[in-house]
Amino acid sequence: VCTWLCVHQTRWNYPIGIVTTFAYSILFWQFELYALSIFNMYLVFSLAYGYWRWGSDIDTRPVTRITPWSYLSYGVLALAIYGLLYIINTAFGNDMDWLDVVLAVGSGVAQFMLDNKKLENWAVWILVDIASIWLYFQTGLFIVAFQYVFFLLNAFYGYYEWNKSYQKENEPDNFEESLKEIV
Repeated sequence: VCTWLCVHQTRWNYPIGIVTTFAYSILFWQFELYALSIFNMYLVFSLAYGYWRWGSDIDTRPVTRITPWSYLSYGVLALAIYGLLYIINTAFGNDMDWLDVVLAVGSGVAQFMLDNKKLENWAVWILVDIASIWLYFQTGLFIVAFQYVFFLLNAFYGYYEWNKSYQKENEPDNFEESLKEIV
């Protein structure tokens, strides 16, 4: 429900996301995926930020694209998340699987992009979903792996819908502007 609401750009995805993310944090802890468990608690706070950032459904933020300069800031965010995961891993004294790191960093960056309504968030979610399907299948969380198949399909749908929204927001308002773009 949460990801479907994201696709349809209603911020009610955030309260539902907070509840489900908290539940996943407990599940991951039980399966000794400590970094993902604690990172999901971080996502709870990120979801609260997203709820505020999107604004009301009546006057929501428009879908935008990432500027070339923004890639650097998302790279810095990825490094910060990696640093947080390194600290968590050190505190628990166990080796963090490389795939846990990829999923957590990718999820953190994708969530921040989604919170700011960047079209490219869906491409990152697609990569995270593919890796998640494999991880959860390998760890015996078959229902979670199946759920990520749904998330993957929804991410493709999300990209399609948000791209339509982006195109609509950025189409020229009149014939003269259209002609200028062609010429």
